[in-house]
Amino acid sequence: MKKLLVSIVLTFIFFQFPSIIFSQQKYCISDIYIFNDGITKKGIILRELPFKIGDSIDIQNIDNLLLLAKENLINLSLFNFVYCNYEYVEGCENCIAISIKTEERWYIWPLINVVLEDRNLSSWLDKGETGRVTLDAGLRAYNLWGLNHTLTGSIKTGYERGFRFEYNNIYLDKKMKLLLNLGAYREYSKTENVRIEDNTPFYYKSDDFIVDKNHFNLSLTFRPKIRISHTLEVEYDQTDIAKSILEENPDYWGGTDTLRRGISICYKYSSDQRDNNQYPLQGYLISGGLSCYTAFDDNFRYGQLSTTLQYCYPICKRWFFSTTLSAALSAKNKNAYIFDRAIGYEMASIRGMELYVADGQHYVVLNPTIKYNIIPTKVVVLDWLSFLKKFYKIHFALYGKAFFDGGYSYNRYKTDHNDLSNKLLYSTGIGLDFVTYYDINISIEYSFNMLNKGGFFFSFKGPLI
Repeated sequence: MKKLLVSIVLTFIFFQFPSIIFSQQKYCISDIYIFNDGITKKGIILRELPFKIGDSIDIQNIDNLLLLAKENLINLSLFNFVYCNYEYVEGCENCIAISIKTEERWYIWPLINVVLEDRNLSSWLDKGETGRVTLDAGLRAYNLWGLNHTLTGSIKTGYERGFRFEYNNIYLDKKMKLLLNLGAYREYSKTENVRIEDNTPFYYKSDDFIVDKNHFNLSLTFRPKIRISHTLEVEYDQTDIAKSILEENPDYWGGTDTLRRGISICYKYSSDQRDNNQYPLQGYLISGGLSCYTAFDDNFRYGQLSTTLQYCYPICKRWFFSTTLSAALSAKNKNAYIFDRAIGYEMASIRGMELYVADGQHYVVLNPTIKYNIIPTKVVVLDWLSFLKKFYKIHFALYGKAFFDGGYSYNRYKTDHNDLSNKLLYSTGIGLDFVTYYDINISIEYSFNMLNKGGFFFSFKGPLI
């Protein structure tokens, strides 16, 4: 019996030992080969890889590392397709070589952006004021010099006039951990959101320009790790408004002067562990910021603490769950309407409430969603477009979704014209998302809210938006 037990133990060790050794076997990355069909510098690609030449890695983890490398490169929004592979190096024991192949996008776009003078497309269509349109025309160049710089210059005409200049993603150090962003714009407008009426922004209009804005910003971003960043931003603005705006709303911006100069300082933190930052299906995002604004002319001060948390999880094959939490706390020393924007603006939205807003100093919004992958990602080659190398190869996918959104905003200056503040808001709905190359996401939704009002809503995201 004793001999039998010994024999069994030895047999188990004999068969398990190789697998144990193999699972812990380390391989050295001897080379990383970059095959790029365009202008992107090699260093830009190497910066996003979770490994480097000389690293010793567990061979069992290589597939996960290559997937992570692909996700990082796709999230640069420089490539339509990325392929990552490895092979064993002949004549070198425990050595592997990694190959990275990328297919670049088109980088120079004419900027012809039709700006609707409203919070969103649905709100603009609902009002039917087709004249409230601004044409923003210019040029946007991505990946300038092959260094991932983005340059934007445009001129506005129509309901608003002015110009804009931005130069972003400028690396300041050899390790590419410190980035500089610069921006400036001047804007004249004949309309301005001055107050709330019937839970919607009221836009005061004039035949003359009633708002003159000058804005300059500079920010530094520190990326100690690939998916973690710290940003410090400083902004200076000078705004001159017509007296008629203060007549429409004396609490428009917390002062009686028509000229205001001020500076804001903002710190932002982000840990983005999502598989795709344009349409995530797996991973999480933790971001937050603290901003402070001071006006030089009328002793106005404002501060806000905000956060966005997102979690995405694949439930099972073709089924996905995601939820996003947006929240903010703010304080100011005077009542100021333009600093009370909460739910219904860019900061936080409830699907199905696109036509309404809920102003306040504090807010919280939750957006849970269940998605089903109707058409898994497909790659189609359009032979008739083969002369346009950057466009003829397309990837796309289609998702169905169901959602239930909820939110609450607190407004200490609550008025009868915005009774959606200090009240629980919610909606539910279904929709379709069409996702394709160049970060294009076309969404159509039908939603129904707690006001017993429903409707179809359409949105579009793309390289020029």
